[in-house]
Amino acid sequence: MRQDTSSGGVVSEDELVRLTELFLKFEGATDPLSNRCKESESEFNSLVENIYTEKVKPAYDSIAFSYFRSYVRNVCRIRISKQGPPFPCV
Repeated sequence: MRQDTSSGGVVSEDELVRLTELFLKFEGATDPLSNRCKESESEFNSLVENIYTEKVKPAYDSIAFSYFRSYVRNVCRIRISKQGPPFPCV
């Protein structure tokens, strides 16, 4: 999966930014049971599923959803690690 939309990437930079923002709000949160964290995780999962259904599955039928979701989570972790320390949900 490329991150550069100009080179035909499957997931756009805007989508990666949004996924990373959502991921940051729930991953490693000080209160993972808060409504804000649950909502962020739900929105993240929905967005990942939509991207997979609309873009990945039609183009790359051999990629399983679980693999794609894991890959997206890892990309988010890498992007967050480059930004500095995470800021948990409050």
